[in-house]
Amino acid sequence: MNLMKWTEDLAVGNPLIDEDHRNLFDLLERLHQDMSSGQINQETQNIVDALREYAEAHFSREEAFMRNIGYPHYPVHKAEHDRFVSEVCALQSRVARGARTAQLDIDQFLASWLREHVLVRDMALAAAIRGEGETQAA
Repeated sequence: MNLMKWTEDLAVGNPLIDEDHRNLFDLLERLHQDMSSGQINQETQNIVDALREYAEAHFSREEAFMRNIGYPHYPVHKAEHDRFVSEVCALQSRVARGARTAQLDIDQFLASWLREHVLVRDMALAAAIRGEGETQAA
């Protein structure tokens, strides 16, 4: 998988959310590098655990921010966050069992989620932060 890298054009305009997103990309890069060997090990488990902790903390902050600004697409955005956490919980279980399909599952899910959520949903949030009103992508 060709993993996406953080670039400033992915910034949503809120320094805390943008820093969280940079951390997400760093965690995903670490996970991808660790999993590239095809082996499931303790470091893999540690990274997946950190990813879950990150997701829960970041989503909580982002959701509070969206509620505070009255973001109209909050319910859809939150549902995607909930889906991500659910997938990461399932991934934790697969990694804990040493499931060999975990690499394929990780790559397919993360590529799809990053593309849809960060590039579409979070960019719609960025437009709202900039005061550009509603977007069709949201």
